[in-house]
Amino acid sequence: MKPALQALLIAPDCCVRDQIVWGTKTVTIREGHRDYKLGKVMLCCHLEPWAVMADITEVRHCLLKEVTKEECFDDGFSNRVELLHDLQRFYPDLTANSPVTVIKWANVTGTLVPKRNAC
Repeated sequence: MKPALQALLIAPDCCVRDQIVWGTKTVTIREGHRDYKLGKVMLCCHLEPWAVMADITEVRHCLLKEVTKEECFDDGFSNRVELLHDLQRFYPDLTANSPVTVIKWANVTGTLVPKRNAC
């Protein structure tokens, strides 16, 4: 059976989108243990028109307190305290002992990627 297309919603934040297109943001940390698989993923926003494709290269389930310094940094945070504070905007009940899924990607493609060179 052919796998269904996976998607990750990206907040309507221009800085985060630019980081994804430029390849400096390559990970997201989501509340709960989620069933993402290696393979194609659409990174997109349902609030503003924005979408690119990428390849999920790693999926890891852990507790928030087990997220590595590298994963925090790759998601744009300097430490887990900063990460927790930011994630609580989306997941108010999140704690250091909450289960999370760390999703890493590479090979971002789409119309927006070539346009970055025109800036």
